[in-house]
Amino acid sequence: MDGDFLKRWSRLKRAASVTPKPAAPTAPAAEPVALPAIDELDLSSDFLPFMKGEVAEGLRRAALQKLFAAEHFNVMDGLDVYVDDYNQFEPIGEEVLRQLMQARGLLSDDAPRPAAEPEANAGRPDEANDTAKDVADEPE
Repeated sequence: MDGDFLKRWSRLKRAASVTPKPAAPTAPAAEPVALPAIDELDLSSDFLPFMKGEVAEGLRRAALQKLFAAEHFNVMDGLDVYVDDYNQFEPIGEEVLRQLMQARGLLSDDAPRPAAEPEANAGRPDEANDTAKDVADEPE
């Protein structure tokens, strides 16, 4: 069965390469559309004629530049968080600083100080094991 399939495929492939493909019907020649002057374009103008294939690329780009230069497309939406100047800031007020736990020791001397840390080795879980090893290693 595989042999029959390959023979048929080969025969059809050769026939397709010999038989010329019919030419695609050509569209009737479109009349050249009169394009408005680029300087006269505004947001309400029709830009569709500039997007057709027969219009030169430079003319199409000039029309799009004129379109996107309109004020409608150049309004900040308020969602762009990176346009602000973060070099200028308002200092935090004294009352807010007093409420911050981190700033209590810096602002007033009567604020409670953190408790002194216990010895560096206290609380190590393996400290008890070290002591037990030392005791076990000593001769009796």
